[in-house]
Amino acid sequence: MVDFTKKNQIMGILNVTPDSFSDGGRYAEVSQAVARGKELVAQGADILDIGGQSTRPGYEAISPQAELERILPVIEELKKAVTVPISVDTFYPEVAEAVIAAGADIINDIKGLDFPGMAEVLAAHPTVGIVLMHSRKRTERSLIEDIQRFYDEKIQQCQTFGIDQARLCFDPGLGFHKTPAENLAILKEPAGFRYRDLPLLFGISRKRTIGAVTGETVAEKRDYASVQASLFALEKGVEIVRVHEVFGMKQALVMQQTLVEGDE
Repeated sequence: MVDFTKKNQIMGILNVTPDSFSDGGRYAEVSQAVARGKELVAQGADILDIGGQSTRPGYEAISPQAELERILPVIEELKKAVTVPISVDTFYPEVAEAVIAAGADIINDIKGLDFPGMAEVLAAHPTVGIVLMHSRKRTERSLIEDIQRFYDEKIQQCQTFGIDQARLCFDPGLGFHKTPAENLAILKEPAGFRYRDLPLLFGISRKRTIGAVTGETVAEKRDYASVQASLFALEKGVEIVRVHEVFGMKQALVMQQTLVEGDE
């Protein structure tokens, strides 16, 4: 089973979609996606996260079958070519079932088991890691209250279905129904958005909050700031950062670790 508790893990993003907000269409062909996956691992990705549909603001969901047609051939080829864990970004239980059968090690669920049937599928596969994201609309409660209540609910749901907490990693959902100020608050103080000692995954790469801070309107030109924000999150104790720019992220992390070790 994947160890989410290991510090300083880099999850490389592989979008097998025609319409993702920053790199849509670039890796839509199986050969292109497989080559990119290998490249991300060579650059230092500890985990590959494969997505078959865009979840950009205003996205329209595709069918489970269409999602599988995009990602399944890529997963099958990458399982032969890389040794790092394969994560699949999906909220469909039928997609989860199929990709687990193909060798996926992690289900990265942006709806956090809210989609009917997902909990049942994951309960039946006890070695698969689970990332649960908070992507619900905000309520009148504070940001911390909203997210902590979500965590409490998900822990109870997992207990109901017999899902071991050791399989879980929480993602507070940077960019999902949250303002730039709220996203920055999460980044600045991750401890407040952690559930007890369970591991955290942060995904701020290229998102609108980066653009709001830097003034950069082109998503692909937000990588320098994305690396800095992700490095800051790791320094604050977040276990995993999900990034597009693995090469720069790995270099920044190695340099930071060298400098810190030199002071000890």
